[in-house]
Amino acid sequence: MRDREAMQALLARARARVEPSEFGLAPRGDPRGRKVAGLTHEHMTRLLGWPEHKYGYVERGRLAVIETELLEPIARILHLSDHEWEALVLYATGVPPAYRLDPQLGRAVPSPWERVLHGSREMAYVNDAAWDVVAYNAAFARVFRRREVPGNVMRWMLLHPEARVTLGDWEHSWLPLLVPQLRAAVAANPHNRTLAQLQADAGRDPVVARVLQAPPGEYIGPRAENALPLLHSELGPGWATLCAAGPFGVPGGRLMFVLFDQGERPQHAPALSAPASGPVDPDPGDADPGDADPGDADPGDPAPPDPAPPHAQ
Repeated sequence: MRDREAMQALLARARARVEPSEFGLAPRGDPRGRKVAGLTHEHMTRLLGWPEHKYGYVERGRLAVIETELLEPIARILHLSDHEWEALVLYATGVPPAYRLDPQLGRAVPSPWERVLHGSREMAYVNDAAWDVVAYNAAFARVFRRREVPGNVMRWMLLHPEARVTLGDWEHSWLPLLVPQLRAAVAANPHNRTLAQLQADAGRDPVVARVLQAPPGEYIGPRAENALPLLHSELGPGWATLCAAGPFGVPGGRLMFVLFDQGERPQHAPALSAPASGPVDPDPGDADPGDADPGDADPGDPAPPDPAPPHAQ
């Protein structure tokens, strides 16, 4: 849904913080001789090389159609952040932008995510927008022979010979899920060299290329509903359930938990919905003292007074 008033407010704030002198332009004064802060509509028109009044029509939302390509030079002049760029395109067109202003965004992950990985008993890792592995825990490393985690997890899954053994039924269970993700990432990050090279290399693999060149279907991302076959290097055959989350502030990045189950393919419980009935991991300290096992007491200890205090032992 378009919101032209919000777009106008965003652009006006952004213009006000950019000094005209940055572009060799003189500030404009108001009728009382005071300097007007930031860039004016006239400044923007000159910098963009547009016909007179066109910038004003764009900022006020008076054009019938405002394309993303029309907004990009405005965003660069005003030094919009990635969040502002996303908001600008959303306000103007009703849909998020298909690409980022800065192709390097999504490569740096805040360090607290390392603590998240450290605290998980499940296999877990964080990758950037191009699937380069930024951080991982020991449980994830144990999936691989010699515990050598690949530098780029998507490249490994698509092209490494070991992956076609580790990822059970690779061609039919995994590959149809991986290729649409690569295609979507390239579309969202057209200037990312790592993704471009990965797509080119994938196109030279005869098996991957056949899927890559097929007519694109519905985008399929990692979903926790279904388990996929996986051959763990230490635990043997089993099933992997992929639980993906996106670290905010890392466009295109992912926090991935891989739940591993041995034996029969797991049948997951029904989906969760609000309201939550309580914590999924009850605190042992919340247990009723009366539930304590009498066998825990030493038979040689004298009987405690009645009633027994919670910490009599």
